[in-house]
Parts: sequence; structure tokens; C-alpha cells
Amino acid sequence: MRSSSRNSRKQYRALSGAAVASLLLGSAVLAAGESHNFVMTAYSDVKGGEALANGHYDAAVTQLSHASADSLSDPGAISNNRCVAFTVTKQWDAARAACDAAVRDAHYQQIWGRALTNDYLALALSNRAVLHWMASDTTAAEADLKKAQNLAPKADFIGRNLAAMHSSQSAVAEVTAASGN
Repeated sequence: MRSSSRNSRKQYRALSGAAVASLLLGSAVLAAGESHNFVMTAYSDVKGGEALANGHYDAAVTQLSHASADSLSDPGAISNNRCVAFTVTKQWDAARAACDAAVRDAHYQQIWGRALTNDYLALALSNRAVLHWMASDTTAAEADLKKAQNLAPKADFIGRNLAAMHSSQSAVAEVTAASGN
């Protein structure tokens, strides 16, 4: 679904219209098993989204890196797509900055009372949690996922990331127990 609207409803249409691309990170992320992979979610109807949805991560980084602030119709969605692109391509400093910006932008939308912003904030928190997990900051990952779950308890991407995190933690605990440490 493409939207010609240039306001906050654009994100909602992307999210509710199933035009959101869920990216299985597979071996690029610490995946806990075949059925418990972390996912990051991008908006497909804004800059970089189509490239992300098609697995062209370097192209998405290029598109998103050359976007000027003046040309951005939806800075929150762009920050979110940057978070995904930089995380998947392991550009850690840029990913941290983009993920923090996505959470901040979604939080500002929530403060200004735009409809359905809990979903956007939950999505940004879930994506940032994946980055935290990849950086071995399990405490921050858990905190972001808990906040995301409280905001959007029925969101599939949050449930999948919680399952992946718990599965990974169980696997680590089993290995530690088996080694006697």
C-alpha cells in the first residue's frame, strides 16, 4: 500500500496496511534457532523502505544517507528505516544514533497526541532492542522490549523478538550449565 498523504497517517497506513517489511536477520544477528529469529521492522512506503524490503541493505543505506532533512516527509519513519539499515549492515555508531532518533521521534509524536503513536513507539523500541541485543546489552534489550510490549501487546514483531531473546537466553544458560560454569 502506498499513501500519498504527507502527515502522520502515512505511517499508520504503512503499519496497518501490512506494507511494513519485516526483515528476518538470520545469521546477521544472534539468532537463537530456526524458529526464533529476531526481526526488525521498516516502513516500506518511505525512503529506503523498498530497498530494505527487498534485502538491498547497502542500497538502503545509500538512499538514507543522502536524504536531506528538508526532503523528508516523515522524519520518524526515516529514522526508523535508518535504524534498520545501519543495524543490518553493522554500522554500529550510526545504528545507535538512528535507533535513538527513531525512539525520540516516536515519543515526540506521542507527546503531541497523534493517533496510534503507541504502535510507532513500540516499533522503534523493538528495533532498538534488537540493536541492543546485538551489542550484548541484554538489560537494555529487555527494557526496550518490555516497554514495547506494554505499548502494543498484540504486535507480532514484539512477540517474535521476545521469543528470540528468551530462546537465546535459554540456550546460553544451557551451555553455561553444561560447561559447569
